[in-house]
Amino acid sequence: MEEQEFTSSNTESSVKVETGDAWQRLSIIAILYFSARNIKNSAQGLIYIIPALAIGSNVLSKLNSPEAYIAIGTLVSLAVGSGLISFFMYTFRVHNQHVEIQTGVFQRRYTNLPFWRIQNVKIEHPFYYRPFGYALVVLDTAGSGKEEANIVAVPVSYANALRKQVLAEKKKEEYSSAQSSSNLNESPNESSVQGSVQGSSDHLSSDNGAARFGVLAGDMLENDSVESDEEVLNTRSIGDIVIHGITNNRVWIILGAAAPFYDDAIGLVSDWLADKGLQLNQIVGEQTVAWWQFGLYAFVILMMIMAAMALLSVGGALFTFYGYTLSRSDDRYIRRSGLLNKQEVSMRASRIQMITAKQDWLDKILKRVNLYFEQNSTAGQQVQELMSPNKLIVPSVTEQEAVELSQEVMPDCQLHRDDYLGVSKRFILHWLIVAWSVPILALFVVGIVSSQLDIFLGSIGLLVAGGLLLTLRWWRWGIAADGKYVYVRRGRIGVDYLCFEPYKIQQVIVKQSVFMRRHKLASIKFVLASGSVTVPFLPEHYVKALADSVLYEVESTRKSWM
Repeated sequence: MEEQEFTSSNTESSVKVETGDAWQRLSIIAILYFSARNIKNSAQGLIYIIPALAIGSNVLSKLNSPEAYIAIGTLVSLAVGSGLISFFMYTFRVHNQHVEIQTGVFQRRYTNLPFWRIQNVKIEHPFYYRPFGYALVVLDTAGSGKEEANIVAVPVSYANALRKQVLAEKKKEEYSSAQSSSNLNESPNESSVQGSVQGSSDHLSSDNGAARFGVLAGDMLENDSVESDEEVLNTRSIGDIVIHGITNNRVWIILGAAAPFYDDAIGLVSDWLADKGLQLNQIVGEQTVAWWQFGLYAFVILMMIMAAMALLSVGGALFTFYGYTLSRSDDRYIRRSGLLNKQEVSMRASRIQMITAKQDWLDKILKRVNLYFEQNSTAGQQVQELMSPNKLIVPSVTEQEAVELSQEVMPDCQLHRDDYLGVSKRFILHWLIVAWSVPILALFVVGIVSSQLDIFLGSIGLLVAGGLLLTLRWWRWGIAADGKYVYVRRGRIGVDYLCFEPYKIQQVIVKQSVFMRRHKLASIKFVLASGSVTVPFLPEHYVKALADSVLYEVESTRKSWM
């Protein structure tokens, strides 16, 4: 097998995507990727082991033991060693408009992806690649529950050239399909497809009939910058990212994972304060301080904890969204961001199933909106929301920017409407009876029988809290339609606005219980490739008319969104 390494050079006049018949090895820097991936997988496995070790034992003392150091060193050595083996067992080639990859040590895996099947090409820049001008190429196909293939270490210029050719070949295939179908039954939608793809088809021509594809080095910008043929739609400043970190605090996830260490951490803090001559039991003793002083201490400590959580959240937001740009290249939207590892998520405009504008209570005060463009999702897929290839997020934009971006993706989209039809008030009564009546009644009876005033008052408080939450949910929930889009509004403290096109709906479900039928109410559920949307307790005649209208739109529209 012939071995060949790609090298990055700014003096090259062009970059050839086709590698020929020979299988290629990656640059030696790929060892870092395989090793880092193995270490990450090992660390994720340890997360499930640590809580078990924490039961009835001192975790921190065990982590400081020589045995722990030996175990950690062994795991790191194994990860690095397996990364070295994975590097030697990885080969790839790009031949006849196919990407072929061979991986695996004990179980070999061969992946063959034709260009026309690849739906998306992402280019990522891990921090350990960036000084050397290398990148990670991620190839996605339609309906895949995970990334189909990775080319883990190629020069940035080659990665950009590969993406250009794959996306151009995809357009050429769509143009050919549209042209063949138009011979049978031409429609205005198909004619528009021909016009939008004609330029890309011309771009594909070459001396060898697209067997080779050259990309001029001057036609692209190196590293992670926006390419010259892209239009920047939105950028996020550091101030905007800080606001996003404050208003969208996800630190509770970290706090939950750190639960096994709480006792040890409190012990360390107590010992540190004791070394400084400060005893907690003396501060909080009833004979030492008055109740208002104790309350002041508790308030200050609470504020310090909340400030620390806010700082962690802001740091996470900066780590994820630093250098954020949202750009458009032809019919594709591209998001780039990241402090150390530059992430890239892109999706075609036609594949966007739904626009979601989310506002938590703090977002509403600051008049900020988190905007999501969502495409197809796969059942059982567990991907973090911010890194998901199926969601493109624009964090903490202003309300006006949210309107402009939503209309950029879906023209004439009006999320903030005045004609939302709210759900019936019987929604509150229904859920109070179905979900809240049994636990509240049980607590009420226990409180009376045992003569415990606190249990009795707790049941009353639970009833009030449940009724308040249901009332807020009822007040927010509504639906509207204007013939071109369907809009849904929902939320409790915050509010979410959803917008989607009827012809992209895959299924409409109308539900009606005996209770609802008696009062001429029904619930409607829309199933899209990105998920389902339900609006309950609507007037029966409205639900049936809306369902008929949507199904007619699906049946009569030939427009493709794949």
